[in-house]
Amino acid sequence: GVLPFETPAGAVLVGTVRKDADGWSLQTEQPVNVTLTELMDHPEVFDHQTGIRMFETDAYSLGHFRDCTVTVQGMLQNYRGAGTLYLYPCLIEVGRTVDVGRAMPELTYPEAISSGDYDPSIPLPEKMQPVIRNGKYVYNFYSLSRNTLEQMGNDYAAFYMDFVDAFLSYKTSCPCPEKFYADLFTSTMFYEFPLFYADGDYDLFTGYDSETKTIHWSYTRTKAEHDRLIADFESAANSILAAVDVSASDALRAQQLYHAFCPLMTYDYPTLENGAYREPYHAYVDHRGVCITFAGALSQLFTRIGVQSTLASGDTSTGEGHAWNMITIDGKNYFCDATYELTVQGGTVYAYYGMTLDQRLADGSIVPGSISIGGASFHMLQDGEISATPLQMQ
Repeated sequence: GVLPFETPAGAVLVGTVRKDADGWSLQTEQPVNVTLTELMDHPEVFDHQTGIRMFETDAYSLGHFRDCTVTVQGMLQNYRGAGTLYLYPCLIEVGRTVDVGRAMPELTYPEAISSGDYDPSIPLPEKMQPVIRNGKYVYNFYSLSRNTLEQMGNDYAAFYMDFVDAFLSYKTSCPCPEKFYADLFTSTMFYEFPLFYADGDYDLFTGYDSETKTIHWSYTRTKAEHDRLIADFESAANSILAAVDVSASDALRAQQLYHAFCPLMTYDYPTLENGAYREPYHAYVDHRGVCITFAGALSQLFTRIGVQSTLASGDTSTGEGHAWNMITIDGKNYFCDATYELTVQGGTVYAYYGMTLDQRLADGSIVPGSISIGGASFHMLQDGEISATPLQMQ
């Protein structure tokens, strides 16, 4: 049936993120009749809404949620009085996290999200550098991608190390000197710290205490289960990293990692509907997922061997979204795509590795002009950003 609710603006809705010629929308699970009461003398009524237009925000690149079932807390508005209902997302969670959509009158627009100052000449703390043990790379929980540091600033490193210390110790809070660290917490955890989505729960609206400048979260598992989860994850990640020769060049290390990763993975089609294996965590321990799973995990793994990497995403010719990776070797950027790699001899060759932009577009599967670069922060692909010549195999 139709879901009726009345709200000044705030609501929580379940649906699927879609994109068409007019832009992004949330296709709700059931039609909604919305009465917006923000203007008390003139309530605005929108009946039988099924496709509510959505804004992209600094916190969310909607391409990463495309065609996924999501739960969105956001602000509904009649944008510029145009007679069309729009949704400004404040929090997007993969899957269904509420039984049914409802009004959320207490919800307010998040404060403008800042960004930090980033100086690439400042070295990373030693704790964030790649770690070698017994002649092999091991997974460093404290590592951060350059993409996140560019968005959050150098000072974010100290907060992130405090958070990881707390999480690994099963603590539920840590100091958080900047509110925008909390505003972007769910986004940065998705791209940087896969364990949080396996055993962590954060409320965007109550998780930050501005008086004490502290961030709070909770766990879904017991301490014993939490510790086992960490150990199992570390073992799984290290088994992939073991294929990398620590003494090799950046180019060869990246190639070895990619070759170790791809054949392990299986594309999980049901995840497109239920989101079950979407988070990068599942690439490590379950060896299955969808494009964002593989791209997220690969970006994290490249970082652990000292190779700069981030996400790339774009529209496909069939109307879906797709995510892959951009890596930097000897100062030049290249594309590599673990998902497409799986379609060629089980991921055992390098059909989609070290690509130029022309190679990425050659099969016609990605719409030219639709490509964005970055995870935690993103921008549209710029002219000359990708090397004009392919990466030479080692």
